[in-house]
Amino acid sequence: MRRRDLSTVTIEDAERRMVIALRKMTSRQGDIFMSIRFDETPYGELAERHGITVEQVTSDFACALRMWGRCLHARFPHLVWPWL
Repeated sequence: MRRRDLSTVTIEDAERRMVIALRKMTSRQGDIFMSIRFDETPYGELAERHGITVEQVTSDFACALRMWGRCLHARFPHLVWPWL
């Protein structure tokens, strides 16, 4: 897949793609992604909050980042991964 030139992505388009990406993530992945990315919550605190290990937090964050990257760069993100 060809990556998009992100200089042409508007704030509105990025927000729309974030909503699509969050819908494709599990609720735990979405919470971990938003908490790390925007609230700068420590991994240990997230592990305790969700009752999981720090390694699982890291894994969930990586999955969420992949989904966000896929949706950000896809031409039609809601069509590319309809099964997720």
